[in-house]
Amino acid sequence: MVNRKLAPGINNVYEIDYLLPEKWKLDNGIDIWGINAGSQELVKIDFMFDAGSWHQSRNLVAGMTNALMSQGTGKYSAQQIAEIFDFRGAYLQLSADQQFGNVTILTLNKYLPEILDVTADVIKNPTFPAKEVKTQLAKKKQHFTIENNKVKTIAQKKFSVVMFGDEHPYSNTNVVVDYETLTRDDLVCFHSERYTSDNCRIILAGCYDRQVKELLQKYFGDSNWSRNGEKVQNPEYIIKPSMQMAHFFEKTDALQSAIRIGRHLPNRAEPNFFGLNILITILGGYFGSRLMMNVREDKGYTYGIGAGIFTQPNAAYLNIITEVGVNVCGAALDEIYSEIDRLQNEPVPDEELDIVRNYLLGETLRSFDGIFAMSASLKTLIESSLDYSHYDSFVQAIRSVTPAELQLLAQKYLNREELYQVVAGRV
Repeated sequence: MVNRKLAPGINNVYEIDYLLPEKWKLDNGIDIWGINAGSQELVKIDFMFDAGSWHQSRNLVAGMTNALMSQGTGKYSAQQIAEIFDFRGAYLQLSADQQFGNVTILTLNKYLPEILDVTADVIKNPTFPAKEVKTQLAKKKQHFTIENNKVKTIAQKKFSVVMFGDEHPYSNTNVVVDYETLTRDDLVCFHSERYTSDNCRIILAGCYDRQVKELLQKYFGDSNWSRNGEKVQNPEYIIKPSMQMAHFFEKTDALQSAIRIGRHLPNRAEPNFFGLNILITILGGYFGSRLMMNVREDKGYTYGIGAGIFTQPNAAYLNIITEVGVNVCGAALDEIYSEIDRLQNEPVPDEELDIVRNYLLGETLRSFDGIFAMSASLKTLIESSLDYSHYDSFVQAIRSVTPAELQLLAQKYLNREELYQVVAGRV
């Protein structure tokens, strides 16, 4: 019998037991990473394109192009695409972020020929029906208008501009007129430039065999969707943060105030990233963090508060996020800075650090728990141009970091005068 009065033991994690992917190229040069594991005849395939907002010449183009690719192709209508996936229990997801446009499918192997046939047409030959473009823009505009009236949206948009400048693609500068002036031609042009074999990478995960490789070659290995050697210049941008550190955006009818606090930090490939990740976890990166225990549990100022390092291929930054009652906004800010000061002035107790070590090691293990988790971890490495030694180094950093090292990092990177503060609502 299990004695439920005793907590389960803690197993030390010394290394991550991950499965290294195989890598090959299609005839047209597309790189494929494959993780062959699992017992079920099921595969997940990610198609990654350099087609995020970094590459767009005007607002909304990258996201709308990606979202509308499945609304009709040369061979299939939007309804036919949906029915083919639904009938076979398959899954299609389209997404775009600041750097990449993604097409992801999940299907049983026996349906892969049919699913890849449709997916290839979605990627290569979307028609962007004018009526559907107009309808989707109207829906997005309505959603934007509603969301843009919320203090959390106002704060996050202003925070991105404060951190990066209003001309940087990592800033959210969308306005209503963008939805009114975007045209179908904008989408067609962006698709023809960015959704090509020259800009594509593929991640295959699941239980696959040679036939699956041959199907990928059949549907995506041809050169007909390349730019025939014509090079599309990747744009370069300069980060131009605000000279003013504290910003307030009043919303007179607000019941809550949204708070964002942060600064630029070293990216994944830089030496201090791992230590900072541990430090920010202590501050606000898990449910037992100092900000949660103070601002939520002790003071009751908010339902939730968190801090994290947000990474992109060309930037990384701290973002402390919360919404609090307007009557306690000033007090909540004081408590946030109090916890930051404490990290700078007092070493983290060994007992607390051990809790965070176990939490982070567990989360790292979880990121390799199962074939699809392995696929997501591999995707992170590819996006950041890193290899698996990145995870080995993180485990070593978690196990070896000292309270003194964390205190030095807090003193270097969490100085109050170097933190941007954005508040939207009322103070």
